[in-house]
Amino acid sequence: MKIEINEAAEFLRSHDDYLILMHASPDGDTLGCGYALCTALQRMGKRARAVCPDEIPHRFDYMREGVSQQEFEHKTIVAVDVADTKLLGDMKETGDKADLCIDHHVSNTEYAQRLLLREHYASACELMYEVLTALGCEIDRVIANCLYTGVATDTGCFKFSNTKPQTHIVAAKLMECGAEIAPINYAMFELKTQGRIRLEQEVLRNMRYFGDGHIAMVTVMLDTIAGISDIDSDDVGAMASIPRQIEGVDIGISMKEKKPGLFKASLRSSERIDVSRIAQSFGGGGHARAAGCSFTCSFDEAVEQIVNASCDALKQAGII
Repeated sequence: MKIEINEAAEFLRSHDDYLILMHASPDGDTLGCGYALCTALQRMGKRARAVCPDEIPHRFDYMREGVSQQEFEHKTIVAVDVADTKLLGDMKETGDKADLCIDHHVSNTEYAQRLLLREHYASACELMYEVLTALGCEIDRVIANCLYTGVATDTGCFKFSNTKPQTHIVAAKLMECGAEIAPINYAMFELKTQGRIRLEQEVLRNMRYFGDGHIAMVTVMLDTIAGISDIDSDDVGAMASIPRQIEGVDIGISMKEKKPGLFKASLRSSERIDVSRIAQSFGGGGHARAAGCSFTCSFDEAVEQIVNASCDALKQAGII
């Protein structure tokens, strides 16, 4: 059932022994929510542990500053920024038992017993800010850094169309609480390893165009990753933003080989296309301008399916 902010705060206040679930291929929003909530609950004297099915890139290490490592048998499960339990990978069965989900995705499948959803918010961290405020938690530098990271990353440092006046207001409040925006913005949007630069060179070399140039696709194969040192999952995920940086491209696709026979497509779009609908047609989801889905088939079949669906969307929009 859907609940309101005060109900979510009361639930968090009245329970204990929290397992906080963050989605696979973690980004700044799920990590920001997870670690901010974990820190806040521990400060309230509760036991809490934030977990992720995938390895967390090192550039997010600062988010763990306020978290104590606690071992206990969890009794309460909270998922943050997780629209579907399929996004939890090996932790899917745990997600199916979620007591509460705090999210901002319109594609949320309402799997949790309680759902606090604000689909018009740019990030789940905006919503988490309101939840923690309702809980009466002090939002200091440590928690503010976590929440600001989620707000900034899910808006592309406030460049994406999901950025609203409220987004800037929340960011300003987090700055007042001590969020260290300069080093965070540098780490999130400017800093690149040498391995990432080499990966960018490789994907640019193999970029493909479809739909009269309105679709651009980059691919990241396992053998490519294996041949480059000093990269992590975050570097690979960053390739999704490259195709949409090209003039005239309305749909950018990043096709990543997860394992032989399994491919993940990350979609980005202009204002003219809702890529969440494309992703949902393949069992995925996300936002209008950023979404994703997976394919269990050959690489060529995966490319054909996602390109055909994207071309259909362009035709329906009258672009081609």
